[in-house]
Amino acid sequence: MEYTVKQLAGLAGVSVRTLHYYDEIGLLPPARVTHAGYRLYGPAQVDALQSILFYRALGVPLKQIGALMADAS
Repeated sequence: MEYTVKQLAGLAGVSVRTLHYYDEIGLLPPARVTHAGYRLYGPAQVDALQSILFYRALGVPLKQIGALMADAS
């Protein structure tokens, strides 16, 4: 299943702007972008977002989260 930015933001309880920002900094790129420019997220991105939100709840800075996520893959 794929989710639009709005759908994923609603599911995760974050703003659309947060997801756009995570994409901009390379922390959570979408699975694909449609010809119309819509970002679509798949199961792997949903799992990654859960990890990001977990680390954020612990107070880990985004730059460090990026390093942790890169090490995990």
